[in-house]
Amino acid sequence: MTRTPSPIVAASADDDGVRRLAGACYLAMASGDPTWLHALPSVHSMQRSGLGATWANLRARHGMQAPREAAMAGMHLSAGIARRWERLRETLASARTAGFSPVLFKGGAIHARWPETRETRPLSDYDLIVPQAEADAFRAFLARRGFRSPPMGSRLTRWLSKGWMVWRGEGPTYENLDIHARVTEPPMCTSLTRSILGSRESRDGLRIPDAHDSACMIALHVARSGMHRPLHEYLDLLRFVDGMADADWLALQERARRHHLRPALFAALRQALHCLALRELDPARAAALEARIDALGRRIGALRRHALDRIAAPDHPLHPAPAQDRPLVRRSLVFWAGTESSGRVMAAFVLYGGARLLDRFPGASTPAGEDGDQAP
Repeated sequence: MTRTPSPIVAASADDDGVRRLAGACYLAMASGDPTWLHALPSVHSMQRSGLGATWANLRARHGMQAPREAAMAGMHLSAGIARRWERLRETLASARTAGFSPVLFKGGAIHARWPETRETRPLSDYDLIVPQAEADAFRAFLARRGFRSPPMGSRLTRWLSKGWMVWRGEGPTYENLDIHARVTEPPMCTSLTRSILGSRESRDGLRIPDAHDSACMIALHVARSGMHRPLHEYLDLLRFVDGMADADWLALQERARRHHLRPALFAALRQALHCLALRELDPARAAALEARIDALGRRIGALRRHALDRIAAPDHPLHPAPAQDRPLVRRSLVFWAGTESSGRVMAAFVLYGGARLLDRFPGASTPAGEDGDQAP
């Protein structure tokens, strides 16, 4: 695959240490071989990557010790996720009794599909998606269970928003959920929303998307953010794609085509190879993945691929200087190039931007205490 150097800046030596740590964690998980965990990363790399706790818990799984600070972070991660997972299961059991059947997606679906990741995969919240017609009733159900939520803005903004946050408790009892009625702002990716809501897969009694929609959701998340996502999301993506049977890979490409997300999948996979340093650490594995990525790249058209090479190059720095990155402009351009429905991207920006503008007028927003509370 021909790689175009980033037009912004080359990856720094600090990035290389972070990338190698991410790759070592992934390869240890994918292969079960603890040899990948023998090298001791720098404290700086563990902090910048957000993977110190993951690395420590992977070592503990194989009976290997880690430095005290990383080991403590690992124990905190495991205990926190275990506590929040049980509360989530209790909430969703009550929801089923009340007639709701939300789908757990994003990072929560990783925890459900691979239970061992509850010790290694941190997340800030669990994401649930419900049909638009049930959103208000589900929000009211959560309020009766003690969850609070911020003001939601005008009715138009609520309809256009992809979701809202709810939370309850404080300190060690604090928990928060992101509730969605769609995967992103309309009219983008409506087919992905419908497909996830129609999923028949479940794990541990919880509904989750199938593997193909899960991979598409990660690709959408990466593109929507302007290619700036936590490294855990690239590990998640490769969990689905690395080693995927040929028939499954073809099915994933078809699903991405249906959701207008083939460019996003191409860009996210290409960046995952770079962010996890797989070419340096495991060339054979990287070559197999690269052959698939390159073939996918030929399907998205030369013009769109050239645009992605310019604005979403795989070697974009993990921590670029803001003056060099212009994140708001770049995010919009990457989202446009990462989808095969540019008109819908433009419509989403116009509709949601107009709704937020209307919220600035007196009386447009929902008063806190009526329909929501200020976040802590």
